[in-house]
Amino acid sequence: MAVLPAAVSAHLFWPTFHSAKSAVSIDAEKGLQAAVVIEVPTFELLARFKEHYASLDLLKEIEAGRFDELEAKFRDLQFETFAKGLSLELDGKPPAGKWRPVETPINGKGTEGFFVYMLEFAFTTPPQLGKRVAVRLENKSLPDAQVVMANVAEASGGWRVAESSIPPPEKQPDLPEGAQYADDIALWSIDPVKRDLRVTFERD
Repeated sequence: MAVLPAAVSAHLFWPTFHSAKSAVSIDAEKGLQAAVVIEVPTFELLARFKEHYASLDLLKEIEAGRFDELEAKFRDLQFETFAKGLSLELDGKPPAGKWRPVETPINGKGTEGFFVYMLEFAFTTPPQLGKRVAVRLENKSLPDAQVVMANVAEASGGWRVAESSIPPPEKQPDLPEGAQYADDIALWSIDPVKRDLRVTFERD
């Protein structure tokens, strides 16, 4: 997916906070794509894992060679939970399809202090697009957590972004205390308005 390389980078400037980046792209050849990348701090993910399997003796499970199976089931549960919090609309209507994990070896794995979960919307059939399409991507995952968020919209192949809820980068964005400087820090904010990404694409 074209939007994923830009969406995948870990936010090392606040390692104890969750993050979520929503991205939509449109291209003459690839059509419309939507993706969400969610990062959960490793310490919290491990706490969730232990809580989920509180009834088991994990040391015995490891010795019995069943730990990989438990880990895979827990990873699938995280994807299912995050997918339930995501919704996509095209011109005000939900398209046929579902959110699914992106196929890459690092998905759902720990890296640089986070566990990274990448989901993309899989259309049942490619949507029929006119010269103008309004896209809305809502992320209601992690409702009880303070989440640092960013939104991205990209258009190519004769398409352009006509309207967008993405504001110009702020010189002093609303960030959690302790955030450190990074090149793309202006994209990020804890403002919950970023949970609702709206983009209208047009083509010639």
